[in-house]
Amino acid sequence: MNFHGYTEDEIKRWLWLRAIEWGAFPAYLSQPVAPILFIFYHWYFVVLGVVALGLIWCFFRYSFVSVGLSSAVVLPVVWLKWPAAVGSSIYLFVHHQHAAGVVALLWPLVHLLVCPDRLGSLSWRWPRRSDLYRRMRSCEIVFDQMSKAHS
Repeated sequence: MNFHGYTEDEIKRWLWLRAIEWGAFPAYLSQPVAPILFIFYHWYFVVLGVVALGLIWCFFRYSFVSVGLSSAVVLPVVWLKWPAAVGSSIYLFVHHQHAAGVVALLWPLVHLLVCPDRLGSLSWRWPRRSDLYRRMRSCEIVFDQMSKAHS
């Protein structure tokens, strides 16, 4: 990632958003995927699967941080989440699966409620998020120095 030409505040915001997404990565990735899975599986199994993946993710999300992976999935998720939600919900409504259609349509908003990272008190999560932000920022500084060395 090349941050030349960006202000410090813009870089901080970018890193903060990637840190938030990383903390709830399975739920974040589920935005364009889960509505499509609602077509093939019962919606509550998909939701339980996202919750289970989120719980597993809780065990190692702060020990492994990938800025590249986090930044690579941003645009596909943002571009595909609403088309997938709307398309899946139309299909589900046409096939008389109304509950799944509603869940699919609202999934880009509802996914935050099933994310284990969102449960509990903000006070115990805040230091971890700040630590994650510092780790991601230090990775960016190292990448920037490496790119300058090779230029």
